[in-house]
Amino acid sequence: MAGKQRHDRAPRMGRPPKPTEEARRNRVVVMLTDAELDALRAWAYERGIPQGTVAHQVLARALRRRE
Repeated sequence: MAGKQRHDRAPRMGRPPKPTEEARRNRVVVMLTDAELDALRAWAYERGIPQGTVAHQVLARALRRRE
């Protein structure tokens, strides 16, 4: 059934996908000490955002400083 669209599905919900050049699609695994993880969790909690978003912001900011 490749190429055929199913019409019995519900419409997509949630956010529309970002353009390819803006989408976060690559994964990097980082190992943290307990203290580092606690600091990351606290920072995320204080800002009301997910831990992964805080980690992304920290890394992205550091990479921009290198330019």
